[in-house]
Amino acid sequence: MLKTPVYSEGFGGVARGSGHPDCLRTLPESSQLLDVFTSVSKSTDYAELQLLLSKMACLKKDLMSPSGIIEATRYQTFDTNHDRIAVAELTGLCLSQNIPSRDLDIIFTTWRDRSQQLVRRLSTTAGLSEQDTVKAEKLYSACWSEVYSVSQSKCLKTNLPVQNDGDVAGYEPTNLTNIQTYEYKYGGKSASGWNGAV
Repeated sequence: MLKTPVYSEGFGGVARGSGHPDCLRTLPESSQLLDVFTSVSKSTDYAELQLLLSKMACLKKDLMSPSGIIEATRYQTFDTNHDRIAVAELTGLCLSQNIPSRDLDIIFTTWRDRSQQLVRRLSTTAGLSEQDTVKAEKLYSACWSEVYSVSQSKCLKTNLPVQNDGDVAGYEPTNLTNIQTYEYKYGGKSASGWNGAV
């Protein structure tokens, strides 16, 4: 009896239109963070923070998807305030594991710095207390850390600094460790027959 093969479609839910930010269910802390700033939701800082959180959530969604297709991040727009490369291109580089760790660090550091600036400005504009501002910063830090750790595990081929304490050393097979030195056994001549005289 023939069996029908089972294929995985990799469906991970709706990327756009399910709420704010995009890919809402992938990064729940992002919607909690945006809820803190609902009183200033008409400002450009709020829109930029929402876009940044959408990019991070959709990047995580695409990297965690078993399909390996750039689906969620292809809708995200490029913004010169916080982007080094388009997030869909970053996803492609990550899925092919073709991005250097330095570039990944630069992209995520830019996102982190810009978002922290936006959170502080929105906190000031909304008139949040010090405790609420710290809570908002912790929510953002949780989002960033989660996406960054997923990106490091999915985008980089190996994590050599963690594996070897940063020192990359040569490998010597165990069968070559105790070999004696070669001492011209053929009458002072080398294995090729040349004795070095010209």
